[in-house]
Amino acid sequence: MLLYPVFLNIFLGVVIILLLIFYRRRVKELKKAHEEVGAVLEIRTKARTRELKELAEGLEGKVERRTKEIQEKMADLERFQRLAVGRELKMIELKEEIKKLKEELGQRSKK
Repeated sequence: MLLYPVFLNIFLGVVIILLLIFYRRRVKELKKAHEEVGAVLEIRTKARTRELKELAEGLEGKVERRTKEIQEKMADLERFQRLAVGRELKMIELKEEIKKLKEELGQRSKK
């Protein structure tokens, strides 16, 4: 009967050692997998960051081009407005001159 507890202790000790070996291996595998996942995520993050940077630069270029186009159109509209307002002012001036001339002709014909 004395050998049974000794064998049981030895058996349990061996089981514990085997479990420790198994769990250490498993922990190493998980660490390796974690490192691989981290490396993949880092590569993907860098690629996505580069992609977003290129998109941002492209958008900046589009904004600059559109801004230039809008400024050119605004300049055209401002020139047109100056011409139109200038023409209207000239028309008013000519109408006043015609009115004065008509008044002068009306006064001359009465004399």
